[in-house]
Amino acid sequence: MKPFVVIRKLENQDNIQCQNVVKDFIMSGAWNAFISCLFREITLQLIVIVWAIMFIFFGIPLLMCCVAIPVVIGLILFTTYGSYFNKANDLAIRGGNKLCWVAEVYEPYAANGLQKGLNIEEFFDDVPGVNKSEANKMRRKVIGTISCKSHLILENSGWIYRLAVCPKYPFREIAERLISRVLSNAVDNQLFTVETVTSECDESIREVYLKLGFTLRLVYHKQIIGNTLKVMKSQLGIDPFEWNQNREQINVELQ
Repeated sequence: MKPFVVIRKLENQDNIQCQNVVKDFIMSGAWNAFISCLFREITLQLIVIVWAIMFIFFGIPLLMCCVAIPVVIGLILFTTYGSYFNKANDLAIRGGNKLCWVAEVYEPYAANGLQKGLNIEEFFDDVPGVNKSEANKMRRKVIGTISCKSHLILENSGWIYRLAVCPKYPFREIAERLISRVLSNAVDNQLFTVETVTSECDESIREVYLKLGFTLRLVYHKQIIGNTLKVMKSQLGIDPFEWNQNREQINVELQ
């Protein structure tokens, strides 16, 4: 039997698996963030400052002060991974709410992550068309999650957060189904708009949102260290009813 994924509501027994998925997903982006920090202006400034401190205050020969370079790189590496680790734990512990869905994979026990050819079907309570005895022979594992909450500013609007997919599985295919499930729920609950935010290191996530019809609402910079270190944020939004109409039109054309 080919592996497939079920998109369903979060259950209490899924919490631990969801936390692990969120942690693994966030930590998978730590290396790209570290590389990005190396080419920022603040890195050169830190090297110069450490170099000057070693030479002026400790009397270390000028050429020996080049040790400031690996020291600063190590500091940036430690800081980057530390911040991602704290973010992963905070978001994992924060957990989902009633509007939380998971992607659960049914796969043979010999499989260990799939890169392509994943058959994704969207069901909620059961797996129609699949023999239960055959399904029981397959391994079930939560590989993705997404949550939605009320918008803090706009009325009758939703806010997507805690989107995560296990790095061993194809991100775009699973993320599209999870986001689509949130938008379907928004249509059912008469929400006027659904918004979310991504950072400059989340290019793959932003591409999925844009592919589904999200539009760029706002671009701003979040200050990390004064005016020297900033992170660019992109706020995206979509009209669920317009998305639903476009989806129905596409389905009609395919038929």
